[in-house]
Amino acid sequence: MKKQTDRISFLEKEIVKGDRVLDIGCWDGARVARLTKFCDAYGLDIDENKLNLAQEDIKKRLHVADITKKVPFKNKFDWAFCTEVIEHVKNDKKLISNCNKVLKKGGILILTTPKKINGLDFWDPAWVRWKLGFGERHYHYSKQELFSKLEKGGFYIERFYVGGSLRWLIFRWINVFLKYFIKTGKQINNLLEDGYFDWIIMAKKIK
Repeated sequence: MKKQTDRISFLEKEIVKGDRVLDIGCWDGARVARLTKFCDAYGLDIDENKLNLAQEDIKKRLHVADITKKVPFKNKFDWAFCTEVIEHVKNDKKLISNCNKVLKKGGILILTTPKKINGLDFWDPAWVRWKLGFGERHYHYSKQELFSKLEKGGFYIERFYVGGSLRWLIFRWINVFLKYFIKTGKQINNLLEDGYFDWIIMAKKIK
């Protein structure tokens, strides 16, 4: 799911030339590669193997780091992206705190994560694997819980979207079948659509 960066690329259009941007959980640095064409972009990921997949010309901008621990940057950022990360982290309070610390006052956090749907959380194959003990943590957040955590962490929710239609969900399960049963690297790309399954949040640092 992390690699579906096109689902929020429309928000990247709000970044202005010269802005300083951090992509938290940057995977192979695809967003960093796009943004360095007009702004000062960096990335971090806990998995060095993912960073090794990055283009050679941006590797110096990527760092191995755990966002719930020390962050390797002294200068603060205008923007921070944290997409499909928080659901994997037990200490989400620390993650939000560190997202706040890396931003300038008035800086913007873009956060995405799966949405909790009472009684229907099995919509998410990653959640099912986690609950059955076969995968990493994959928590689902209700609106009240997630927004409260962000507000307590010093953020104001400027706006939010919900992405993922029924078609998006069907494609997600098809991708699971392709990856785990057919064992192919081919995947169907799920772009942003109105729906019910994923929080997409723009939050401003206010304290």
